[in-house]
Parts: sequence; structure tokens; C-alpha cells
Amino acid sequence: MSAHSDSRHVQVSRPVPAIAFDGRMARATVATAVIGGYIALGFAFRLGAEAYLLLGIPITIGFQTLVVRRPLRSLWLLQAPPMTFTPRSIAAAVVLTIAPAIVAVGGVRDGDLALVGWGLAAMVGAIGAVYALRVMDRDAVRLTIRTTLITSAVLVGVMVAYRLATGGFNGNLAAALTTTMISLLTYLPVVFVMEEVLFRGLIDTYLHGSTPGPDRASAFYGSALWGLWHLPVAFLALGVLTIPYLVVVHTAMGYFMVTAWRRTGNLAAPGVSHAVIDALRNAVAVF
Repeated sequence: MSAHSDSRHVQVSRPVPAIAFDGRMARATVATAVIGGYIALGFAFRLGAEAYLLLGIPITIGFQTLVVRRPLRSLWLLQAPPMTFTPRSIAAAVVLTIAPAIVAVGGVRDGDLALVGWGLAAMVGAIGAVYALRVMDRDAVRLTIRTTLITSAVLVGVMVAYRLATGGFNGNLAAALTTTMISLLTYLPVVFVMEEVLFRGLIDTYLHGSTPGPDRASAFYGSALWGLWHLPVAFLALGVLTIPYLVVVHTAMGYFMVTAWRRTGNLAAPGVSHAVIDALRNAVAVF
């Protein structure tokens, strides 16, 4: 081949554009569109809390199946090991279905279809809870306790300050303790099919992608989306401060939940924390 013909095939290097296409930005855009659409549906149909949570189930399944294309069980355990159950784990799952079953029965009695669906979905969540909880090692337990203590301090601190500023407490300790136990037993299986499975199991995993390092930006951003997601069912008398409150508080808590999920790959770590803080929230509300 002649030197002339060779020269025609020499590739001239071109400068890399100053602003390169970033896969993280694309994922953030998609996640924002999904959660934004979810929020819009909540407002458009004026959904109650239970119906709003239920709406997240088909969104989660559809996104995981069609976009992420990973097994649904990887929303509970990131490595998605096969689902096998021993007699002991089956018994634990049955125990965890009791509180949601009572909720579903109450919904049937009251003619509340959304509550019935919420209870039935939570019963399915008991399977995910046992699947994740049974493989927690010592480090995962420690991180779960740490995450729970930090997030509880954030939410309870904010709620106590709010109650003190709006008239104080009734002092009904018995009601608070009872509410805590009932709420915890109810919410523990719930987070494995609603809310936690969406924002940590799905959205955070999608936002983080294969980005090396801690990737705090995606952790904070996904947590802020979680805060905004509460808008259609946030019954807060805060006026224009509602959005800043939701974003700041949920970003603060969500960051630690994301960290627990990423370090363990087990949804039980942030899931237990979420169930506990919701139970404590209800307890403070009646105390």
C-alpha cells in the first residue's frame, strides 16, 4: 500500500467536548420523570395514603422488569440468591402476615378497597421480609441499628419540636406504646412491597448504577425525590414550608438508609429502620 493511501486513513484526534454525556444525568432524568409521574397521578386522582402506596407496586414491577431487567427478588437482596425457605422461615413469614391480614379484614368490614389491597400487598411483603432478614450477618445488624438510631433521632426530634410548638403532648404513654408495637408489626412487611422497595431497592440502585465510590450525589438526589414523593399525602399545615420540610428531613434520613442499602445489599437494613421510624412517628402523634 502506498504512503499516499496510508495517509488517507490516519484518524485525526478530535477534542473531547467540554460537556460530555453523563450516564448518571440520564438516569437521574429518567428517575425524576418516573417519580414525577407518580406524584402527578397521586394529585390527579386525589389518592389516599393506602391507594397512593399501592400505585407504586406496578410502577416498581414495571420499571424493574422493563428498564432495569433484573429479577424482582434483587429489590430485596441485591445479589438475588435463589429463594428457599425452611420451616422456620415459613413460620416467620406467617407471623409477619398477621398484622396486615387484620388490616385487610378491617378494610373488608369498612368497604375500603384500598385498605384491603394495602393489607393483602403487605402480606406478600412478609415473604420479602423473611427472605432478606434471614441472611443478615453481624455487620448488617450493626449497621441497621446505627441507621435506625440516627434516622429515629432526626424524625422524632422534628416531631417533638413540632408538637411542643403546637400545644404539647397529652401524656398518654399506654397509647403511645401500643401504637408503636402495632405500627411496627404492620409496617415491617409493608416496606418490602411499598416505598422502601421503590426508593432504595429500585431507584437508588438505578441512580447509582456502576458509578465507583460512594457517589453521594445520587444518594442525596434519590433521597430528595423520596421527600417530594410524599407531597400528595403530606397533610402538613406548613404552607410554603411543606416542600423544604419534606426534602430536608427525608434527605437527611434517606442518605443513611441509602448507605445501609449500598453497604449490605440487603433491603432489611433500611427497611427495618423505616418501619421503626414510622412506628415512632405514630407513637409521638398520639402521646
